[in-house]
Parts: sequence; C-alpha cells; structure tokens
Amino acid sequence: MDIKLIFVVLLLSLMTNGCSQRIAFGNCDFRVKSSECNHQSEIVKDDNLIAASYTAVDKLIQDATPILSPQTNLLVTSIADIDNLTYTTTFGRLLGEQLASRFTQQGYMVTEAKFNDNLKIIPRNGEFVLSRELRELRDFSWVNMVITGTYAVSKNKVYITLKILDFTTSKVIASYAYTLPTGQNTLSLLQKSFWWW
Repeated sequence: MDIKLIFVVLLLSLMTNGCSQRIAFGNCDFRVKSSECNHQSEIVKDDNLIAASYTAVDKLIQDATPILSPQTNLLVTSIADIDNLTYTTTFGRLLGEQLASRFTQQGYMVTEAKFNDNLKIIPRNGEFVLSRELRELRDFSWVNMVITGTYAVSKNKVYITLKILDFTTSKVIASYAYTLPTGQNTLSLLQKSFWWW
C-alpha cells in the first residue's frame, strides 16, 4: 500500500475522531447526552431527618395553637405511603416516632399507635390512621387529636405531608408539607419489606 495513502487515511481518521467530540455549553442537564457530564453526576446528600421532623412538629404546633394545648391527648401514627395507604416503610415508622418524640419534648401528652393493642395493626408495615378511618377508633375516648400523614417518593425527593386531625370530627386542625432529598440513607429507609425479610 502506498505510504501517501496510509498517511491520508490516518489523517482523515484523526480528523473524524476530533470532530466527534463536540463542545457543549450549559449545565449538565443539557450535556448528559454527549457523555461530558457522566463523571460529574451529582450525588444526592441526605438532610438531617431528625431536625426536619422536629421543625415539622414545631410548625404544626404553631399553626394549631390555641386549639392544641399541652392537655391535649395526641395519638401519633406512622406515616403512610401515599400510593398504598395501608402500607408504610421503615421511613414512615421512624418518622412517626420522631414526631412523637418532638411532641413529648414540647410538653404534650403523646401515645404512639403501636403501643395500643386495640388499634388497627398492619403486620410488619406499621401502624397508622387516616381521616377516613377515624370512625373505627371512636371508642378511644382518651384521644383528642391524631397526628398522621403521607409521603410520596419522586426521582430525588420525598414529599411529606403531615396533619393534625380532630379525632371526633376529622377536621384538619393544622397541616405542614415539606421535602427531603433521597440520599443513600433515606433510600435505604424507603426500601419495601417483604414477608420473608
């Protein structure tokens, strides 16, 4: 083969490869397709779950005062998966316990749903009550208000909505919504349990 021909082929090959790497402008949302940002993909970091839960309780108390007082008997439930209201995860159960802890710290009389055998228990999935289910629990005269809520998981956030409900009327006394990033710790808490685990 002619040396000039080999040289031309090599030169064309180098030129073609050079053109295939186009410089893209803008942030990674616009550059991922060119593979320029794959190594720069952002790692989602967890927020402080306890601090977020405590802030949520403080906001609920602020909005519910003066209807909510330290003499109010509160039933705090696990937080349910919005796509399946009879199900929760470790995340929902832990969130319920943190809410109960903060209400107690603030001087309120708190009972957690899991400590009362008469309440509806969902095996391995947690304990929670929603406004449409309050009629089943009306015989619990010690309860004045119920703290409950739901969460929904998106690509990189968990959307949480909490409510204080009047136990007798199901009226929403206060509500608070917030989000948490789905870092590795949060994702592990959101993993669904199976019957063998």
